[in-house]
Amino acid sequence: MARLILSSKSRIGLDIGASAVRAAEVKLNPPTLARVAQVRLAPGSVAGGEIRDPQAVSAALEELWQVGRFRGRQVHLGIGNPRVVVREVTLPWLADKEMRASLPYQIQEHVPIPVDDAVLDYQLIEELEQEGRKMARLLLVAAQKSMVFRLIEAVEQAKLVPIGIDIIPFAVMRSVGTVDGLGLGGEDADEAVVDIGSDTTSITVHRQGLPRCVRVLATGGHDLSEAIIRSLPVGEDEAERLKRGESEESEDIRTQAEDLIKARLRSFVDEVRSSLDFHASQSGSRISRVVLSGGGSRLAGLQEALAGQMTTEVVQGRAFQRVSPAVDMVPEAMAAAEPLLGVAVGLALPGGAA
Repeated sequence: MARLILSSKSRIGLDIGASAVRAAEVKLNPPTLARVAQVRLAPGSVAGGEIRDPQAVSAALEELWQVGRFRGRQVHLGIGNPRVVVREVTLPWLADKEMRASLPYQIQEHVPIPVDDAVLDYQLIEELEQEGRKMARLLLVAAQKSMVFRLIEAVEQAKLVPIGIDIIPFAVMRSVGTVDGLGLGGEDADEAVVDIGSDTTSITVHRQGLPRCVRVLATGGHDLSEAIIRSLPVGEDEAERLKRGESEESEDIRTQAEDLIKARLRSFVDEVRSSLDFHASQSGSRISRVVLSGGGSRLAGLQEALAGQMTTEVVQGRAFQRVSPAVDMVPEAMAAAEPLLGVAVGLALPGGAA
């Protein structure tokens, strides 16, 4: 996409998606977007948020570093798919070191995978007292070791050095979320960040940057592309243009595509709304804004469809809101790239995995 000279104090966020690999290099103090690049992936190399062909991914990463000319090879990675388990749990309070050591013995009943096969982490939500005992409410994260190891293998084969792994919903929240709480209507107001990728969608409810609920759906923008290709005589590139309302196909083709998109949109909006309604009913949360991100967020009519079904504000997220976009891109190209870079920028911003 673009590149610029960068000083040594920086972080590189690496997003390995289903359709492309993307990286963002952020210069710190003050945060400045110094380099970004994207390379397409062969179909099937990554599916459902998991690497299926490590060699193909490694080759794409090598090309990405040639295209982007990033200054370093240390990268911050993200994982996020329906098999990454995120649960809110309440456990007896312990200091951080002791809590991490005790997690495998305390949370087996909360995760559907054997603890011995899982990589565990957590984020503290709050400390509280129950029946006179100090407790900790945590957002627990568990991912299968094999899935994490495949990710690391593909990255290391490209001669890159993973120095941190975070979950993608947290990264997107850092880049596009309203982490200072301003404009949300009070300290008790929550925000939902909906990141629509190629074949997964993450929904993160947070309060001033503190995650309170995460759900990952096994659906994304590519599902709609496939439906259009199956139903209409168009290829993948034209299906993408039809999704964004930018096609120059015949009026008949555009009308059929619009009808198909509307039907799929209704189903998708219902699933997002039901996820948010369920969280609100369980937690008493008051969601005052929904922020959209990801390539799928550019789908024509999506923002309006969500706003029409929800009693809250729905806005397009801005992945560059916390970084000065110093890359040499014209405004039109920046606007087109911004929805695609929420994950990579969020992984590069401090506050995630060290």
